[in-house]
Amino acid sequence: MAVIGALVTALLAIGAAPAAAHTVGGVGATNFRTTLERYDGVPGVELSVVENGSKLEARNSTGTDVVVRGYQNEPYAKIGPGGVFVNENSPAYYLNADRYGVTTVPAGADPRKPPSWRKVSGDRSFRWHDHRTHWMQTTLPPLVSQAPDEFHEISRWTVTLDYRGEALVGTGVLAWVPGPAPWGWFAAVLGLCALPALLLRRGLAFVVGAVVVSDAAHSVGVTLLEPANQVVSLLPQFAVWAIGGLAIWLLVRRHDAGPWAAAVVGVCVAVASGFPDLPVFWRSSAPTVLPLVVDRLTVAVGLGAGLGLVGALALHLYRNRTTHPASVGAAVPEAGSAAAPDEPGGGVPKPVGAPGGPDRSSGEPDGGSGEPVAEGREQAVEPLVPVAASGAPVASGGRARGGRISRRQAVGLAVAGGAGAVAGAGLQAAANPDPPTAAPEVGTVPLGSVGRQTVPFHGARQAGIATPSQRQAHARIAAFDLVPGADPAALRGLLQRWTTAAEALAAGRPAGDRTDTMTADSGPASLTITVGFGPTLFGRAGVPASARPAALTPLPAFRGETLDPARSDGDLGVLVAADDAVVVFSALRTLEQLAAGVATPRWQFAGFTRGRGVTTNEGATVRNLMGQLDGTKNPKPSEATFGRQVFAADGWMTNGSYLVVRRIRMLLDDWEKLPVTDQEHVIGRKKDSGAPLSGGVETTAANFGQRGADGQPLIPANSHMRLATAAFNSGAAMLRRGYSFADPLPGGGLEAGLIFLAWQADPRTGFVPVQRNLVDGEDRLSRFIRHETSALFAMPGGVAKGEYFGQRLFEELGL
Repeated sequence: MAVIGALVTALLAIGAAPAAAHTVGGVGATNFRTTLERYDGVPGVELSVVENGSKLEARNSTGTDVVVRGYQNEPYAKIGPGGVFVNENSPAYYLNADRYGVTTVPAGADPRKPPSWRKVSGDRSFRWHDHRTHWMQTTLPPLVSQAPDEFHEISRWTVTLDYRGEALVGTGVLAWVPGPAPWGWFAAVLGLCALPALLLRRGLAFVVGAVVVSDAAHSVGVTLLEPANQVVSLLPQFAVWAIGGLAIWLLVRRHDAGPWAAAVVGVCVAVASGFPDLPVFWRSSAPTVLPLVVDRLTVAVGLGAGLGLVGALALHLYRNRTTHPASVGAAVPEAGSAAAPDEPGGGVPKPVGAPGGPDRSSGEPDGGSGEPVAEGREQAVEPLVPVAASGAPVASGGRARGGRISRRQAVGLAVAGGAGAVAGAGLQAAANPDPPTAAPEVGTVPLGSVGRQTVPFHGARQAGIATPSQRQAHARIAAFDLVPGADPAALRGLLQRWTTAAEALAAGRPAGDRTDTMTADSGPASLTITVGFGPTLFGRAGVPASARPAALTPLPAFRGETLDPARSDGDLGVLVAADDAVVVFSALRTLEQLAAGVATPRWQFAGFTRGRGVTTNEGATVRNLMGQLDGTKNPKPSEATFGRQVFAADGWMTNGSYLVVRRIRMLLDDWEKLPVTDQEHVIGRKKDSGAPLSGGVETTAANFGQRGADGQPLIPANSHMRLATAAFNSGAAMLRRGYSFADPLPGGGLEAGLIFLAWQADPRTGFVPVQRNLVDGEDRLSRFIRHETSALFAMPGGVAKGEYFGQRLFEELGL
């Protein structure tokens, strides 16, 4: 009966989706915690985090539709009196179909198209996987991998609902909350394993009842988190509980089948609800409506007492063996010596109450061997059995009741255990269609020294200006233009979103509004994001033209230059730099998406330089693609003049810096034809060491008056070094942080050169006089380079906690 019941349970499990396994919405017990911190809603329109952070739920009991925005601010879902509708032109509709967002988005799903609504239900509520609110990978975030026992704020997220033309904004936090030590619960499981054996004589039915009740509470606690089909999801559990009720009835009746049925129930519950839910012991949250302590207790009872019921069955069979010690061999009389049927001990069974038969009416229990049973021993109702010549009972069909566990009993025990395991596994598999989250994949390794490095985001000055370029081998510089009609509120909102994203990315956390996971297993790699304003911003978006600083006057035209206007200038400028190219690309891509509807990309350049760990001269001046050291005479932060040369000190630009961007193409084919000696005369320095041609090492001060044997200056008067040095430009100095570029051309060939980035307190006394001197002095290097683009940005001071990029400009203007 027990085996058949277990098989029935297994069959039921194959066709149903029970809530026995501890997962809801594809997430189980986890240390990730999603919380809604603030929601600026209206009465009747609710937003909440459900299913243990796996989903969001929006409810609308008003008479007006509310629209959920997707990942690109497009209409994604609509909830109202007519039911729930989804927009089939929204990429979010397809991405949200899967917990991990791996669904392919059709090419026709364009968020810019008018919504194509499809009704999905007649409800007033809608639940969806929102990938902004939960961790999307099976590997842990880098910060968590480094310190899993510490609290970490992974990201901040924002979800917007549209209602009657008003934006209802919900903001929250995704965090890592370490769980407790599990050893106390494991000790409880071990103690509960022994409990059924201790209660074998009189309390086994109580143990079965406790297992059934704990499993029912556990399963119902999980199921109540689901929105529908709660009864259907529990059907396999009902089958297990029904077998539990049968086991209790058999045990109360003291039937031999009772311990067998109890063992099957124990195996089913332990395998289906115990082992899969062990993580609840050491995780900080679980998908259940029960208090976490109660949920852990139900798992401990189901696992410990469930396995204990199997042990109780084994103990029951062992006791039967020791109670009936007669050997099986003695139970079979030898040939020719069988007792006569009418003699005592003959092979014909005697009916109860008959002479020579067992006396059931005397009140004295009989163990079946003719000897009284020990006082206090429970006596099951025994069927009539044949009696051997020795007086030992023999089961019908040759099964011995004493001596040892028969082969049939051993096989039955194995089959019952296996059937229970099959049933439990079926329950687990059916209830766990999605992989659980929070556990790192096998093979995850700690971040290297380059990947885990961070540059502080907050400070008096923006990061990425004085940060050594040797710490950031890759960079992208981009410009954005405001869309027509953008107002101060829209611009301020964009800068706030950029600030939130930059702060998270610099710390190695994902930006809350990003669905991309290309850097999910990467560290911050010294990421910096620096933001500023171009001259053309002033006079747009409500920012008065008169507020533009004099130092932000557009750069003048220089003789001989032909610049590409499409790749020059811009309202907003962004510099992203890090030690990893993918981190840089992903960060800038994030900013582009966050700018949607307010600003559009105007141009973008990608650059590179040598990274850490790839050269024997770590920390030395970097070389450009001409092979020359570039940046020898850069101002140093240790110098007393560094601050006033690089950073401004007036108004809202205090502690800010002005960035000149130039894309300078190098004519490498012509350059490389020159002998090295000629190349050195073009620059004014030795190519191998960077030392001035007047002698010494790289850092030796140049002697521009020194002449050679031919009477000519050792450093030519029109060399690049001499024309650019501060001594011949009224002390003008700039902090140069250039990056090389190499872009392939269609049909073959290459465009290569330098993305010239120069920081200064005022371009009028920094870049402009130096560039004029180079042009007027007919710089020898100009034969081998072409200035193709140009831009100027005012990068304001740093961002304190709670502030945003350029906040002091808006405060000064009262915007």
